[in-house]
Amino acid sequence: MTSWPHDLTKTAPADAERTGSILKAALTALGVTFRVVKPWRSLPGASLVTTAANQPGVWIAAHSHTKRGAVSGYDVPLAGLFGISAVITDDFSTRHVHYDFTEAPAEFTDPTAVAHAMAADVAAHLAAYPSLTGAQWVTIASHPASRTEYREAVTAHGTWAHASSPTDYTTGPSLDTDRVWDAYQRRVADLAAETR
Repeated sequence: MTSWPHDLTKTAPADAERTGSILKAALTALGVTFRVVKPWRSLPGASLVTTAANQPGVWIAAHSHTKRGAVSGYDVPLAGLFGISAVITDDFSTRHVHYDFTEAPAEFTDPTAVAHAMAADVAAHLAAYPSLTGAQWVTIASHPASRTEYREAVTAHGTWAHASSPTDYTTGPSLDTDRVWDAYQRRVADLAAETR
């Protein structure tokens, strides 16, 4: 049985007058890596999701009018194309990285240019996304018996929290410091109860 979200690879041929090959080409031209994902079986279309290391994925979809109504996904008909969106959900919020829609029922006259504008916005977002690689982590609390520790790093984007141990237990990094602290305390309490 296939688990969901499900990775897909099928895209209509370039001459099928659909958006999939145009969006993929625009992202590839700017060095943006991605995969095709259908997150829920009940959704009719799949999305492109970026795969940049240590970053949450940007979900990219096109939106088109058809005889049966509006459809969304990364590989929709070019005829009736009225929007391309790129959305990210991370510790900051859920927000648009790119949002370009025409007035209904108008459609884009140059879908390739719109795809390249979306790809440029996604590439700029990935380049500017806050990296925690050089963050200075400070240990706030530790449990010596389990070597579990709670650490924080103060960055320009806020205070990040991280709890971990060498036994593959990890929570965060996250801007929700209260949630990580609570998880750390529960972990320490569980370990203390096990040793009694």
